[in-house]
Amino acid sequence: MKSFEESLHNESLDWVSEGLISNEQRSVLLKRHPVSAGGSRFVAILGAVGGGLLLAGVCLLISSNWQAIGDWIKIVGLVVLLLGSYVAGWRLKVAPGRYPKTGDAFFMLGAGLFMAGIALVSQIFHLDARPASGVLVWWLGIVAIPWLVRSKGAQAVSLIAFLAWLGLEFMTRGSWLTLMENGHATDGGVMRLVAIMTALGLAVWLAGLALRGTRNEVFASMHEKWGASLVCAGLYLLGFLRHIWEWRREFIPVEIAPVILVAVLVALAGWGAWRASRREVLALGCWFLAALVPVAAVLAGWNPGDHGWLWSAWAWTALFVLNIFMVRMGLSTGRESWVNLGLGFIAVNIVTRYFDLFGTMMEGGVFFVVTGTIVLTLGVYLERKRRGWLSTMRAGKEISSL
Repeated sequence: MKSFEESLHNESLDWVSEGLISNEQRSVLLKRHPVSAGGSRFVAILGAVGGGLLLAGVCLLISSNWQAIGDWIKIVGLVVLLLGSYVAGWRLKVAPGRYPKTGDAFFMLGAGLFMAGIALVSQIFHLDARPASGVLVWWLGIVAIPWLVRSKGAQAVSLIAFLAWLGLEFMTRGSWLTLMENGHATDGGVMRLVAIMTALGLAVWLAGLALRGTRNEVFASMHEKWGASLVCAGLYLLGFLRHIWEWRREFIPVEIAPVILVAVLVALAGWGAWRASRREVLALGCWFLAALVPVAAVLAGWNPGDHGWLWSAWAWTALFVLNIFMVRMGLSTGRESWVNLGLGFIAVNIVTRYFDLFGTMMEGGVFFVVTGTIVLTLGVYLERKRRGWLSTMRAGKEISSL
């Protein structure tokens, strides 16, 4: 993903050509937000990987000597590590902020250590709390950090914590957000979880659009990609609904509380996205609604009986069309990640549906010969198209920058 400075350098050329700003104003903007001298993405990746490895290393070192360490020494040591990571992150990213990528990694480390602290206290004092409650405390303890220091690493951990909390609540017996049938996990309950997480992914996607043009735009792309990945993965899995309905004639509708909660989140995120990114919402809005149809079918318990393949086919088609428009949006806005994500899910969707629908209609060697040919041909075709589109995008950017 391009940094704000790189995007400004490219976009400001169009602003000058359209007469929105003058060359002098563009020069002032570029001086205020200079492009780093290369390698920023590589440094960001190293920072994220380094933060994760550092956290894993600390955990392994502690676990190898766990029994020999006193309880209060464990707690004090973890608090010192937690505060140290936040102080280091602040010094490196904010004040004086000479190494923002490394500071981002320390903030991510601190967000992860907070969860380790909750687990440690629960173990020492034998607190038999619900896992979902522990994850909720984790999320509440770190949710403000990324917004205060604009740390993408900490925001990634916070988003994971939020999604994990809701996922655990959905699958916890007796929870006010439970999706389980009579307190037991079933295939129907799993499909409900997939459906409601698909809707939740849409809320995350729209939240990313809502962040466009704000002071927290640094989080926008991450939210959009994570949300799009959740929506596409959910539609992909909902394509197997017909197998659930082959043996089950009735589908008990879900409790209303989780549906209301996720609907409110989608509505709020959609309202924010409409205000900030109206053009993209208009371009994708109808396909968002199409994606929600099989989700609504699962949550409402609409079982069409012998025609159970209906919602599966709808999910396949909605995923395919949504991916097409993701690719188009990537090409029109210069976002290579959207092209890659859209083409990736198109390939997976086509190959999976081929196996799902026609795999049992051919025998032995004939099936594998035909399947191998189709997969290879599809892979070569999509890869050539992807490279061609990305080359065209990059050439256009080079020409516009001259």
